[in-house]
Amino acid sequence: MCAVAALLLHACWQGRTAGSEVWLDPLWVLVAIGGGALLFSIGALMRASSRRRLPLWLMWMGAGVIVAACTSMAFATTLQAETGRLGGPASSYTFVVTSEPSEGTYGISCTADAYARDTGTRRATVRLTAQEAFSIGARLHLVGRIEPLDDSDWARSRLMRGEVASVDVVHVNEMAQPDGFDPIRDLRAAALAAIDPAASAARALVAGTVCGSTAELAGTDAQEVFARTGLSHLVAVSGSHLALIASFVERALGRTRVRRTNRFAIIGGLSIAYVVFTGGAPSAVRSAAMVCASFAAQVGRRRGHGISALALSACGFVALRPGVVYDLGFQLSATSVLFIQLFGRYLAHLIARMGAPAALAEALSLTLAAQWATLPLTLPIFGELSLVAPLANLVVGPLMSALLLVGLIATGAAVIAAPLAPLLEIPCALARLSIFVAELLGAIPLASVPVAVEDGRYLILYAVAAAVYLAWPDPGRIPLLVGTGAAAACGAVWLVRWLLFVPASITVLDVGQADAILVRDGSSCILMDAGVDEVVVEALARNRVFELDAVVISHWDRDHWGGLPAVLETIPVDRVLVAAGAADAMPEELAGAGSFELAELRAGDVLSVGGFTCEVVWPRTAVEGSENADSLVLDVQYDADGRELSALLTGDTERDQEHAYVSEVGDIDVLKLGHHGSAESVDAAVLDALTPEIAIASAGAHNAYGHPTEECIGAVRDSGAAMLCTKDVGDVTVEPAEGGVRVITER
Repeated sequence: MCAVAALLLHACWQGRTAGSEVWLDPLWVLVAIGGGALLFSIGALMRASSRRRLPLWLMWMGAGVIVAACTSMAFATTLQAETGRLGGPASSYTFVVTSEPSEGTYGISCTADAYARDTGTRRATVRLTAQEAFSIGARLHLVGRIEPLDDSDWARSRLMRGEVASVDVVHVNEMAQPDGFDPIRDLRAAALAAIDPAASAARALVAGTVCGSTAELAGTDAQEVFARTGLSHLVAVSGSHLALIASFVERALGRTRVRRTNRFAIIGGLSIAYVVFTGGAPSAVRSAAMVCASFAAQVGRRRGHGISALALSACGFVALRPGVVYDLGFQLSATSVLFIQLFGRYLAHLIARMGAPAALAEALSLTLAAQWATLPLTLPIFGELSLVAPLANLVVGPLMSALLLVGLIATGAAVIAAPLAPLLEIPCALARLSIFVAELLGAIPLASVPVAVEDGRYLILYAVAAAVYLAWPDPGRIPLLVGTGAAAACGAVWLVRWLLFVPASITVLDVGQADAILVRDGSSCILMDAGVDEVVVEALARNRVFELDAVVISHWDRDHWGGLPAVLETIPVDRVLVAAGAADAMPEELAGAGSFELAELRAGDVLSVGGFTCEVVWPRTAVEGSENADSLVLDVQYDADGRELSALLTGDTERDQEHAYVSEVGDIDVLKLGHHGSAESVDAAVLDALTPEIAIASAGAHNAYGHPTEECIGAVRDSGAAMLCTKDVGDVTVEPAEGGVRVITER
């Protein structure tokens, strides 16, 4: 059912982006329904002539395919209809907020229903983005811009949640808070008021864990360190929350005379109420459905079966809300539970066989199974692997479990009686301890490393694991220890190779219409310029860069520093270096990008990177760093073991500045063309003075500037140098070699 819904809704998305009159072609739906009917018919015929179970499976599968096809068609039709109904200015609608606010790059956003002000009829669901947070149920009259969703992956995720447009709020004319009596909403508001999540990161963590409200936690150091150590799932309301609460309530009721059936009903009711109380995230709803299914099985004197409960909850989601198959939270939750059910016991058995205590083996197996399941989903999005996650979950997991239980009790007490509010200091202390321990673990070298997933080669590990499991399902202790040790040794050798023994090289990274250049040798590595956005982190990952001695920013154009915040969040960086005088002009966005040492370089200063020497040759006076002419220029030289390499990294300087410094640089092997290969980037006089063998431009495909220009390309070719551009060949790596240089391109 999930597969059919995903395929049909993908066809709907393609139809929308292509501007089709009907987003989801009914032919595809008819094909799916026909396939389902065929499966059901075959199963029914076989069932009539046989008592085997296979026919029953075919009948259920056929029925599921039909249901998924019908609900997907209905969902796609609704999306298209709502898109068509939403027209005119934002001021002609009343917007009612229906979700918790979340902070992003461009403001604070939330989901809202749009109602026509003249008739009061609901027209569509949209994504509101403003500079302030709105509470659930708030009614807004505003001035803003209604924008159709673009063709990005983010837009697809919003559409699959039922949001058909985005609204940028310019000004709120009138805001009315929700009225009427809503016990769950009012209880949640009272709980958040008692916790006061804006007061500190610890209180924000309590609010996120107990109430599912993460607005104040977003963007804090606590959230970042939890993400880096693989602990974010402990905050999001999920199966672990409900399992803990259900276990606690069941033990408490077990000491009473409440009948077993009634106990299950109470626990199921509390699970549903808690999911609604925390905002009803798909992962939490899935968990509540599984809890209720498990208890229903026990009431019916049937064996509880986790995979069956997961399948039932997933089928229910597809039947009621098929777009959930594209919800990342639901995907992570479902796949992690599936892997835990399939492989949790087996991993615990193997870990225990290697000599670990049973309790440790059980806890570690859950973490490993969940992380192994979710990597194919998280790596393409976040490009980061937390190596410390298993240890972090073992240490911080019990603290967060205690925080949840104590927090629920203390929050309830504070809501009932204000004098009991000091009890909240207990969960706050647990939150502070959890953050402290997470920070300690996050400070471990290589706690989290960037991982390139563009080619999907990491999926080979899954094939290898499956092959080992099938060929060697229950190894003895000694072979298991040897095999695990050998795998760990291979991983360690690979990591040490890229940490300590990288060949000397200069790599112009393919980061679109921007600059980012690696200079590395052995354990030393610097990055000159940091691209325009987080794409630079992906480029560093595919070049196996795990830490940087320094990032040199040539000047303050965004296409040279825009990716620096992402780099600082992902990779340890010792220093950020700029031209003399440019430190005072550092963009405000970098001020909150983490702690780093900012230093200035002057003409004549030399940076050592392994066997490389990088001398500053421009600018010669203090600059603000806001103009192309202010760009810091490095003359890079390597001479060791009979191998040589010389390169000039020019930033955005153009021929007017180059005429002033090329004479002192002299003959070079590699010229990184200034200003992405613009018409002003180079001329015959500059090329005659430098005599490069290779000229490299860093430019984005189909860029609006036409970089590199025909004038630049013609000048380079006339000089006899080879011309390369990142938009054509990807990353360009140049290594020193005997009697010349070695050039390696990504494609």
